[in-house]
Amino acid sequence: LNPEIDEDEISIYESNIKKGDFYVKIKDLRTKRSIYFRGFVTGINENITPSYSPTQYIGRSEDVYVYQKAERDLSFNLKVYPQNATEQINMYKKLELLTSLAYPTYLDDEGEGFSRMQAPFTELYMAHIGTPKEGQFGFIKSLTYTVPEGGDYDSERSLPRLFDIAIS
Repeated sequence: LNPEIDEDEISIYESNIKKGDFYVKIKDLRTKRSIYFRGFVTGINENITPSYSPTQYIGRSEDVYVYQKAERDLSFNLKVYPQNATEQINMYKKLELLTSLAYPTYLDDEGEGFSRMQAPFTELYMAHIGTPKEGQFGFIKSLTYTVPEGGDYDSERSLPRLFDIAIS
């Protein structure tokens, strides 16, 4: 998985998004490039789980709780479908880039002969998540592609066109 950008693939990053369009934008913080998906979003679930640890004190019959941290987890499904053959090619490139956000890239330390991982941190821009200038920082915890049984296939290439993507 190479983060270098091929000039032929630039159309998957630069999109003609118009004001009022709904889209999901995921920014790869390794390359500072954003991937735009237009589609139908379903099942937005946001879970915020605070953690407390109990502490016992002499002379108290009940525990005293001390706040430790909070964990935020967001998941949603995105259905994508290309409108034409060009969009289908771009959609497959976008799906490859999205998949690459679940894997690290490897950086060579100059002269040392060692490689180290660079984490695939992202920013998410969608609906109420993030702002137009700054997305929600995070990482992809889970990514599932489902091709529905009743989905449409490209008869020339025998490739599915409709994808239901579960992102957490």
